[in-house]
Amino acid sequence: MMKSFAKLLGLFLLVSMLAYIPASHAASNDYQLGAGDAVRISVFQNPDLTLETRVSESGTITYPLIGEVKVIGMSPSEAEKLIAQKLIDGNFVKRPQVNITLVEVRGSQVAVIGLVNKPGRFPVESSNMRLSEAIAAAGGVAGTAGTGTAVVTGKREGKPIRVETDIASLFLSEGGAQDTVLRSGDIIYVMTGNQVSIQGQVNRPGRYALESSKMHVSEVLTLAGGLTQEAADIAIVAGKRNGQNFRKEIDIPALYLSESNDQNMLIAAGDEVYVQKAPVYYIYGEAQKPGSYRIERNMTVIQALAQGGGPTIRGTQRNLKLMRRDTNGETVELTPKMTDLVRPDDVIYVRESLF
Repeated sequence: MMKSFAKLLGLFLLVSMLAYIPASHAASNDYQLGAGDAVRISVFQNPDLTLETRVSESGTITYPLIGEVKVIGMSPSEAEKLIAQKLIDGNFVKRPQVNITLVEVRGSQVAVIGLVNKPGRFPVESSNMRLSEAIAAAGGVAGTAGTGTAVVTGKREGKPIRVETDIASLFLSEGGAQDTVLRSGDIIYVMTGNQVSIQGQVNRPGRYALESSKMHVSEVLTLAGGLTQEAADIAIVAGKRNGQNFRKEIDIPALYLSESNDQNMLIAAGDEVYVQKAPVYYIYGEAQKPGSYRIERNMTVIQALAQGGGPTIRGTQRNLKLMRRDTNGETVELTPKMTDLVRPDDVIYVRESLF
């Protein structure tokens, strides 16, 4: 009974000791030494051969008795075997037991920037360090990033690479294939994955994170500060739906008539919203307020004249001239009716009345 208890106790202590072996020690066997790494090298029962040094820019260390040794790209265990063999070949130590400990990692690093809680440079502690581990080392995705997208840039076999990954997919059961294996020098940029681009005639054009999955056109226009005075009544929404390119013209005034109307459509991540500039016409001559004005929908000549303040006491609406470009791009002079529609870039000239 006591022997069985002693065996169980011994097994428990062994398991406990294994549990406390640092994870970095296990990982160090996969780690590849790089320029700038600090290492401590010792040889069992040979204290004079203990050395703490740094891997040079050329990837070498200088070790007592054997001189310069190239260790860059090797794992610590591979470098241990190489140094041991050189000590044997030089008849310096018969059966050397070499141990290399990583003191400081500088050579193999990746940079994590963007919407993470602790952006910075982080060591590549093993030959199969993955994207999810680097994001975790950087404190995880910042709250403002929503689901988030990670863009990995770097080089593989001398050629530049760029891999874009949906961060949420990394933590799904089938997401292993998306979890990119990193290499020294890689840069990971974390950005919001649920963005919409709003451009054109809005007060604050730019990219914005969708605050929910059910945001409508009217709501994203509010994110961009609303419309400028020069905004047209038309906005273009472009993106993808079911993997197909999608484009729709939106009647902006209709957005505010009813939230359930088909114009106030739902916006999806990756959509681009562009608010066009309103077309203008010009009014000169004997008008109260000559200048350029936006063309409202179905605007007639008499409405355009009224927007310009109407004729002065020296002018008359009976003697208007309209300059317009024809289909060939040439300017022609017309005598318009008051009910004619105004076109973009029309020039209305109010002549002086002779009577």
